[in-house]
Amino acid sequence: MKKILLISFEYPIGKTYCGGVGQIAKLSRKALTSLGYEVYVLISSEFHKKYPVKLLLPDDSLLRYSNFWAFQNQYDWHGFNYVIQHFVNLTKEFKKLKKHKKDRPKIIYHFHSILRREKDSGFETLNHFLFNQEKMIDIADKIICPSRYEYENFMRYFPNFGEKVSIIENTVETFAPQQERIKNIKFQHGIERNDIVSIYVGRLEKIKGAEILIQNIPKVLNRHKNLKIFIIGKTLERNLYWRLMKIRKRFPHRVYYMRYLEKEILFQYFYISHIYINTSLSESFSLTTYESALCNNALLLNSLPVFEKFKNAALFFSHPDTNGNGFISKYETLIRNRGLRNELSHKASRIAKNLLFRNHLEKSFSDFFKTV
Repeated sequence: MKKILLISFEYPIGKTYCGGVGQIAKLSRKALTSLGYEVYVLISSEFHKKYPVKLLLPDDSLLRYSNFWAFQNQYDWHGFNYVIQHFVNLTKEFKKLKKHKKDRPKIIYHFHSILRREKDSGFETLNHFLFNQEKMIDIADKIICPSRYEYENFMRYFPNFGEKVSIIENTVETFAPQQERIKNIKFQHGIERNDIVSIYVGRLEKIKGAEILIQNIPKVLNRHKNLKIFIIGKTLERNLYWRLMKIRKRFPHRVYYMRYLEKEILFQYFYISHIYINTSLSESFSLTTYESALCNNALLLNSLPVFEKFKNAALFFSHPDTNGNGFISKYETLIRNRGLRNELSHKASRIAKNLLFRNHLEKSFSDFFKTV
C-alpha cells in the first residue's frame, strides 16, 4: 500500500479554528484513503523546526511531537511515496529532498491561492510566504490548482511551470439539516418568524472585507429592526474585533459573534439564514459561498472574478460604491424583497449542486496520480 503524507498548517481536529485550507486537506485525505492510499497528515504552522508538530495517523489517532526533528526520527521522508504540501513551510527540507534522484517521494504542491496576485493587488502579504510559495512551485514535481480562476492566474504569473499543473477543483462537504438543533439555535438567539437572518463566515481581517461589513452594518441594523446577523470567524486584526464588540453592545440580541463553529454546526446556522454575505477582497474559490448556497441562502457577494459562476444567481456590490451599487444598497434590496431572495437562493443552490454533481475528488485524484 502506497503512503502519502499531507502537510497543512491547519486541520479540523478537536475544537480549534480551521479554515478552508484545513477543510480541503480533510476532504483530500478522505478521498485518497478511499482510493487505497495510507494517508498521514502532518500539521505545522511554523517555519522553524524547533516548534511542536502534530501527526494524524491513518487510524485517526493523533501524535504530538516536541519538534520537527522528533517527527523525522520516527517518520523519514523516504518512507512515503508522495508528499503533498498544502502550505509554504519546510522549503529547505524539500529542496534537500529533491536532490535525491532515486527512491525519494514525489513532491506535490497543492496551493490554495496565488500570493503574488494578492501582493500585486495591494494586500499585506508577508514576503516570506510569497517567496516560499515561489520556491515550492519551483521544487514541486507536480502542482495542484484549486480552481479554473487560479489556474488562469498561475499561467499568467508562472507560465514556465505550466506543464506541472493540474486542476483539481475544490469541493464541498455537506451536512443535512438537524431540525431539533435548528429549533434550539432559533430559541437560543431569539429568532422570530418574521426576522431576517444574515450570516458572514470569514476571518476578521481587511483582505476578507471585514472592515466593509463592520463599517456598514450599523446603518442597516438601524433601518431594519427585524434583521439579525451572525459573524463567524477568527480574529486576525484586533481593531476590527473591538469595533465589532462595540456594535454588538449597541445592538444586543441582533449581532452575534463566534470565533469558530464545527462544520456540522455551521451548516445548521446556514439553514436558518436567509442571506449569506461575502465581502472578501480576494478569493480563489470560497467554500462557504457554495456551502451557504446549498443551504438556500441568497448570496450577497463582492464583485470578484472568481464569483462569475454565480452570475444572475446572486446580488453583487461594488466597493467602493459606484452608481448606487454599494454594499448597503444591495444588502437592503435583499432584506426588503423576499421574492428576490427566494429566486436567487434557488438559482445559487442549483449552481452549487451542479458543482457537487460533477466534482468527485476520488476520480480527480485517481486521474491525477496516473500522471505523477
